[in-house]
Amino acid sequence: MVLCFELYFCFIKFAKCVCCLGIIGLTSMENVFINNKDFYYFSIAHNDTEKSIRKCEYNVLCYCEEGSAIVEINYQRYNIKPRTTAIFLFKEVVSRLYVSKDFSGKCVAFLPSLLMMESRNYDFSFLSALRRNPVITWDVKYADFIEQMFKIIDMAKEYRDETFLKKTAMCQYFCFMNLLKFYFQHNNMLENVDNNMVSSKKDYFVAFIKELVKSCRQSREVLFYANSLNISCNYLNEVCQTVCEHSAKEVIDQYVSSQLKFELYNTNKSMQSLTEEYNFPNQSYLSRYYRRMMGETPSQTRKSRSDKNLSIL
Repeated sequence: MVLCFELYFCFIKFAKCVCCLGIIGLTSMENVFINNKDFYYFSIAHNDTEKSIRKCEYNVLCYCEEGSAIVEINYQRYNIKPRTTAIFLFKEVVSRLYVSKDFSGKCVAFLPSLLMMESRNYDFSFLSALRRNPVITWDVKYADFIEQMFKIIDMAKEYRDETFLKKTAMCQYFCFMNLLKFYFQHNNMLENVDNNMVSSKKDYFVAFIKELVKSCRQSREVLFYANSLNISCNYLNEVCQTVCEHSAKEVIDQYVSSQLKFELYNTNKSMQSLTEEYNFPNQSYLSRYYRRMMGETPSQTRKSRSDKNLSIL
């Protein structure tokens, strides 16, 4: 995977995400995108899923046991099949494009604050490799090790002690991180990244995303971001097409609309407040923009949060 969102996510130090059925009254992976608990362990099946674009509020590790799926992480597409792990980092934009009917898997999710101290043991080259390779299909010997990790968590679950379960899951999570670091080293996937060099398309894309995160409330125009990078609109589009197979405008609109949906689900900001905050000319324009991107009106999104939990993957 191309090194995208790297600069944006430096402040979180290190965070991973996974998705499945839950232990604490959780029947879908929806809750990993709302911030009401600091830990989840759950399983996921086809009927827990829907096509969507969301922003992840947890660090999640997901392991596919059966079936297949297609997801986009930060607008880059990945195929998921048995023996595959997928890591979704805090604040990453995740799109679920396809899930087979026989899909099943297990996941563990933490708030970044729970992982902060241990995450300091991982250097920048490891984090860079992780963000380039969030989805990995493992050989059988590695897959057996990962499956044993989840079996240990299942055993801890039987004690019905959430604190014990959380500590066990965190221990197994970092076992996986160490396995991942060994895998990257063994396969020569670690590299030095010079943050001051923006000499390739992937580096321009990182700089573009960093600027988008900072300025998405100010502008949704390609020209604005091209000017901030001192490149032409055509070249910025070429960068985005090469890295994620989307135009620059599509990346901007997908990110802004996912931010708006998060605001509608998780805050009580009025439409007028969001209109002003995101620099729309009026509420009607914002509503049309949102409906075009998300397939529903802002009022429908806000109403649905009282009918069901937030779904993100």
